[in-house]
Amino acid sequence: MTLQHQPPESLAVFPLPIFLLPGGATRLRIFEQRYLRMVKEASRGDGFALTVLDPNRPESCTPIAAWVSITDFATLPDGLLSIDVMANQLVELTNIHSEPDGLRRATITHYPHWPEHGQSLDNQQLATLLENLFAEHPELNNLYPAPRWQNANWVCARWLELLPINATSKVGFLAADSFTECERQLINMVVDKTSCAE
Repeated sequence: MTLQHQPPESLAVFPLPIFLLPGGATRLRIFEQRYLRMVKEASRGDGFALTVLDPNRPESCTPIAAWVSITDFATLPDGLLSIDVMANQLVELTNIHSEPDGLRRATITHYPHWPEHGQSLDNQQLATLLENLFAEHPELNNLYPAPRWQNANWVCARWLELLPINATSKVGFLAADSFTECERQLINMVVDKTSCAE
C-alpha cells in the first residue's frame, strides 16, 4: 500500500506500548471498533499515527508519533484482524482530541529525526549481531524484506525498537540529536555484553 510523501494535515492516533522509528515495522492485532474504523480510513492511503501509550500525558499520547502505512493484513484464525505497518517518518501531534467513538485524532506536522550517519566499526558490529538475530527469528525477516545492514541509522533504530526496554524509556531517542548517545548505549548493551559472554 503506497502512501503520499508528506503526511496529511490530520491523522487518527493509535497509542500503544510500542516504540517505532522511521523504517521500523511491526504487526498489530486490531479488534476494537474504533481502530477497525481507523484501519479502514488508513487503507485509503493516509495511514495513521502510532504513538507510545503514556497514561501520564494528556490523551495518554506522547506528542511525537510514527506516521505508519499498512503494508499487509490478514484475518487471524480467531477472527481478529492482523495488520503489518511500517513507519515512514516521525510526526508531531497537536490538537489531540477524541471523536465520539473514542478514536483519537490530531493535527500532524513533520518531526525531524536523526541525520544520516556513516558506518563505523562499532556499528558494523551492531549490524552483524542484528543480522544474526534476524536469522534466528524468521518473523523479523518477514517484516523486513529489504534490510539495510550498511545503514547506521537503520541498524541502531531496529536495535532500539527490539530491545526489551519500556517504550516510554525510549522516547528520549526521538530527538534529532540523540543518535550518538543511542549508539553508545547500544554498544554497551549489545556489543560489550556479547563479547563478555563469548
